[in-house]
Amino acid sequence: MHSQYQVLAHITQCLEQANIAYMLSGSVALSYYAQPRMTRDIDLVIEIQNDDVIKLAQQLGETYYFDEDMAHAAIAHESLFNILHQDSMIKIDCIVRKNHHYRQQEFLRRQHVTFNNLSLWIVSPEDLLLSKLDWLKDSRSEMQFKDIANLITSVPTLDWAYIHDWAQHLGIQHLLKGIHP
Repeated sequence: MHSQYQVLAHITQCLEQANIAYMLSGSVALSYYAQPRMTRDIDLVIEIQNDDVIKLAQQLGETYYFDEDMAHAAIAHESLFNILHQDSMIKIDCIVRKNHHYRQQEFLRRQHVTFNNLSLWIVSPEDLLLSKLDWLKDSRSEMQFKDIANLITSVPTLDWAYIHDWAQHLGIQHLLKGIHP
């Protein structure tokens, strides 16, 4: 049985061998910065072009289910596609990095870390918080509130000026007011 971290190690290796830049995000990234919680999938933001799809497919081989047409559609619409590790049924959400000023900055601020003996790129804690707030505006999920509180408690060195500035630009400052004045 493959663990989530074994799949994460392998998928990041595949991306690196295909020369596709990435960063870990979502709940697995949260577990690097704060108290871990159960999650069913791995979220990766990736910089991918149509020409990269065949290289990625070659790296993934038969170990994963990967629909190249879905990847091309996600690239065209700056959305996401899934890769499924067939033995463990662990799903990897590959989120195509949007060509938006904030998303470019977020990707530039990613950090190279060692996580469970794995060297990888991860979203900064400030950008993870902003992403959680952005998801919160649509879902109002109690889990997102808990994740945000967990992150704030666990990372006392958050750059609040950066967070407030981008919250204003992203139109989510009203959500931030209830969390940090």
